[in-house]
Amino acid sequence: MGLHESYPAYGGSGPSDFRLGIALGTVATVFMVLRVYVRLRMNKFGTTALIWSLVAWLFTAITQIFGILSILHGLGNHITIVIEVGELRNFLLYTWITVFFFNLAIPTGKVAVAAFLVEMNSQSNPKIRRSLIVVAALNIIFNIPQVLLVWVQCSPPNALWDPLRQSQCDHGKSVYYTYFVGAVAAISDIYLAIIPITVLIPLRIDKKLKWGLSFLMGCGVFAGAAAIVRTWAAKFIMSEDSSYGAGILFRWGEVEEWIVLITMSIPPVWPLFRPLTHRFIRSTVNRSQPQYKQNGDYGNYGSTTRGNQSIAPPVVTTTISISSQKGATASATMAGPSSSADSLTRFGEEAETPHTIFSHNGDPEGWVEMSHFKEQNRI
Repeated sequence: MGLHESYPAYGGSGPSDFRLGIALGTVATVFMVLRVYVRLRMNKFGTTALIWSLVAWLFTAITQIFGILSILHGLGNHITIVIEVGELRNFLLYTWITVFFFNLAIPTGKVAVAAFLVEMNSQSNPKIRRSLIVVAALNIIFNIPQVLLVWVQCSPPNALWDPLRQSQCDHGKSVYYTYFVGAVAAISDIYLAIIPITVLIPLRIDKKLKWGLSFLMGCGVFAGAAAIVRTWAAKFIMSEDSSYGAGILFRWGEVEEWIVLITMSIPPVWPLFRPLTHRFIRSTVNRSQPQYKQNGDYGNYGSTTRGNQSIAPPVVTTTISISSQKGATASATMAGPSSSADSLTRFGEEAETPHTIFSHNGDPEGWVEMSHFKEQNRI
């Protein structure tokens, strides 16, 4: 027996929203499990960010569960069908419970991202640190009225899910405040996505790796776009076909919630995927190294000959490694002038010097590991 037979109000855009939420929720849950594993087995810091992330995941999962119940009872389907099959009461009840937990999940997710970026940034940039704290605080403060407004729209409050007493409800204030809070959420998502990119761009690392990490860590911009759309869709709560319109709001709301959790989990779980990228980075660097000849021809580097001996010019190398081990210190080792053979040998070695990507003072905040990567330093 299919869901349509068990739940006659199930239909419209509900089934697609159902599948989308399950898919994104599964990916986010896998990432959260990997984060816990990395925290327990590999990294000994980042506890605060992980706790906030788990709380955000819990609220989002509860929101998704009640959202599914709402879908089964008419969310995303046309209101005429919901009324015809007698599911209006259940639709109203589960939908408003979903909205309540949604209003808890959204700010918690923003706080979790901010806490994560604060730990990554450490003390290297106090202005960024303070701005992240402000973003987290504003999302909490502005969402407190939003949470409370859900239960004061109707007098008495239980009229909220009573089909016969909807005239006793005024959704206007809640919807108008949603526009404001949604704008704050969208701006916060975009800002939190840009911060890690601004730190990655100046780094002199492999360009493919740099842009790949920038793209992955900047996917929070998509959460900001989803926040804009779901804020716009809040107007459907007061429309004649509210059950169908609210489905649009729920769809983009779940996209925003899950994308925030997914993108914030990419850097912490990077140590698990570093071995897969290590070979790619090393092979790319090896192909880019200059090939020195023994006949005195060094291209633009020049040459020095003394009899039949050819001496290569000094080569200065910089070894950069980003480690997730606790107590990692930021350092860059420069090799002094040496012979051509010694320089080439150093390029082939796999020396590892810990370096934190978001900290310049040696604090143990190395979330992203890219060890064994070597780059020639330009003078």
